[in-house]
Amino acid sequence: MTEDRPTTIHTEDALAPRNPWRFLRPGLPGGFTRWGWGLMAGWMLVLLGPVLGWAGHLRRAAGWSALPSHWGERISARDIWELWENGGLQHRLANSPTVHLFGLGLVIVLWCGWRMQAERAGLQARLGSWLLGALDTVLIGFLPVGLLAWLGDVALAWLGQLGIDGLGWMALFGRPLFWMAAVAALNLQWWFCRLGRAAGPLRGYRHHLADCFLRLWTHPVQWGLLSLGGAALRGVLPFLVLVLAWRMGGGTAFRVGLFLGLQLAVTVLNGWLMGWLLRATALFWAHDAEVRDARAAVKDLPREAAIN
Repeated sequence: MTEDRPTTIHTEDALAPRNPWRFLRPGLPGGFTRWGWGLMAGWMLVLLGPVLGWAGHLRRAAGWSALPSHWGERISARDIWELWENGGLQHRLANSPTVHLFGLGLVIVLWCGWRMQAERAGLQARLGSWLLGALDTVLIGFLPVGLLAWLGDVALAWLGQLGIDGLGWMALFGRPLFWMAAVAALNLQWWFCRLGRAAGPLRGYRHHLADCFLRLWTHPVQWGLLSLGGAALRGVLPFLVLVLAWRMGGGTAFRVGLFLGLQLAVTVLNGWLMGWLLRATALFWAHDAEVRDARAAVKDLPREAAIN
């Protein structure tokens, strides 16, 4: 008579560790909910609100707007400096609708994203978890993510100085993309920290920080590709609309309205993509927390047996 070998949590499909990409498909639905719509509306205020607000501000100040006739014309750095220093723009900017719309949109994006993510993970979205999660991110995220981004920036800068055209273009676009990906990675770290805060650090604060850190750095390649690819996609779509507008020129109010509509569609899509990553991260966190709790329970079994 042979005894069955004991099973572990790694052999049970429900409690087997999974990589982040496994949660991209389950995270697809749920974008068109009240928090999803709020997230996309916030993105529109952040990206399009300042543009429209500033255009209206200039129109009210000057009495007219030459945007349809001069769309795509270049303005030099000296012109911008003259407008800023001698045109009194720095005094008007504080009361400009650009600042108000940007700030309002940013608050809506951050809060709706947090409510969506907490709801998907089955947690209650608290302001304290949101704020303290940001503090945890400063403690465990700034140094490793910043160091990695700095090393990548230095490497690309060195490649760009070799005099090879292809490497120069790669450095030109890759350096800002690296820093955008670093910001995205810090966001991921913040999302893990605030979810952990909302669930409650059951095994102490040190375990909470360690779990949040490992959730990001146990899968550095997949999270890195998601951060880099997401930053590139969210950046290239508005850039393509800008290039199209630059090549075609304004000419008529219809063309300006067309470009504005394209930019609006791209902004909504970027907001939806951000919500998709928020939902996928919440699902990954919920599964990973379940796996870690099961591991902790298995480790405590011999101790409890010895006590009994």
